Amino acid sequence: MQDVTHDVASNLSSPLARYVAFASVAIIWGTTWVAIKLSLQGYPPVTGAVFRFVFAIAMLGLYARVMRLSLALPRRTIVWVAVTAILVYVIDYGLVYWGEQYLNAGVTAILFAVVPLATTLGAAFAFRTERLRYRQLAGIFVGLLGIVAVFLDPLVATGFSVKVSLAAVAIVVAALAAAFNIVIAKRHLMLVDAVPLTLHQMVWGTLGLGIISAITGEWRDIHYSLSATLAVLYLGLAGSAAAFVMYYSLLRTMRASTLSTISYVTPLVAVFSGWIVLNESLSLRVASGVVAIFVGLATIECDGLRAILRRSSRRPLPKLPESKVQTESRA
Repeated sequence: MQDVTHDVASNLSSPLARYVAFASVAIIWGTTWVAIKLSLQGYPPVTGAVFRFVFAIAMLGLYARVMRLSLALPRRTIVWVAVTAILVYVIDYGLVYWGEQYLNAGVTAILFAVVPLATTLGAAFAFRTERLRYRQLAGIFVGLLGIVAVFLDPLVATGFSVKVSLAAVAIVVAALAAAFNIVIAKRHLMLVDAVPLTLHQMVWGTLGLGIISAITGEWRDIHYSLSATLAVLYLGLAGSAAAFVMYYSLLRTMRASTLSTISYVTPLVAVFSGWIVLNESLSLRVASGVVAIFVGLATIECDGLRAILRRSSRRPLPKLPESKVQTESRA
């Protein structure tokens, strides 16, 4: 059978290809915060997440059928797939959907930006899969300060009532669950191709979310609207099926802690889209925060950037055709 995901992972072996894929996932996930807000206008949080992932499962299943991909899992990975499914779909997405009812996207971005720090510390100390590098730690803190600078206004404007405070705690817990998912996946699930890994995780996670939706009875509060339904479909196809397959393909070739810094880039998509499309102004503090984020990312990926520069400097100049060389010598 054709191993498409293995081909994708091998095509991401060069630093430039990885950065392009990284940016693609960041752009997709950067738009999902707004899409989640739109979906909540018609669908309760957990029920909306269930519909999103059911559609993603259907699309992945159809893709696997057309491409004739095997969806079988190695027996020793089944438990870890179930554990990570609970972490990323039930806890992470469940709490993010619930928390965004009470928090704006800016505050959510700040709270969720603890993912890189939690991933780095978890990989270094809890699972011992990566060595702690102080340059990377410095880059993470610089990027975190940049996120706070970019979204300081909505943070200051937020009135932290009991519900808002609980929502803030929920987002932090969701971020920790996301961090543990990527560390566990890096250690135990990289022998599984990206499509079956994503599909099986979604099946287990959606089952858990469906049970929660049925117990709470929130599915009764569905208010159909075209915009909310289109948002759910977009979240399922682009924000889940496509993005997670690319994400786990990237995880094969990148450190978990480095890949987790994608949570620094996704909020910037909203900032830049507002600047470019809506002609919104960028304050000096916001611009400084954006610069700090990219400085932090460059600090973390210093080795990869150097590799790109070395390859470009070593690239030989194109040779002139022999007939053209003879013509120029006669002149």
